[in-house]
Amino acid sequence: MKRFILISVAALVTTGVAYAAGQPPITAQPLAVGHVTKPFSIDVSKPGDVLFVQVKIQPGGSFGWHYHRAAVAVAVVAGTLTLYDGSAQNCKAQPMKAGQGFIEQANHVHLARNESKTTVRVMVAYLGAPHGKPADVPAKRPAQCSSVT
Repeated sequence: MKRFILISVAALVTTGVAYAAGQPPITAQPLAVGHVTKPFSIDVSKPGDVLFVQVKIQPGGSFGWHYHRAAVAVAVVAGTLTLYDGSAQNCKAQPMKAGQGFIEQANHVHLARNESKTTVRVMVAYLGAPHGKPADVPAKRPAQCSSVT
């Protein structure tokens, strides 16, 4: 018991010295920020993982048509990522530039690719991904998107 008290006092003194020296006890550094323009809500109905991934997409790189088993929040950190929404009537390209963000709901079919000449970098947070299963699932191209190859 005395040893526990001594260690606890030493830890408190060390923390107090660091704080008194102007070092805050907690620091945080944003890894990515993406402005989301559409309102959203996310429902996680089953236990799952929260997974954070940094992705680099080379010029011409494509994820292909796919969906996610859980909702994802994405921040575009560098470059422009072009999205195609499989549920949109016209399947029009939606360029997402650095500083922009978007949310994809679970099981929503879409395509994302780099149509530019520079590398795209995104930060992705999977919210409630099933443990031990691939987070991304290939999907068929929706009929209304037949012009998007």
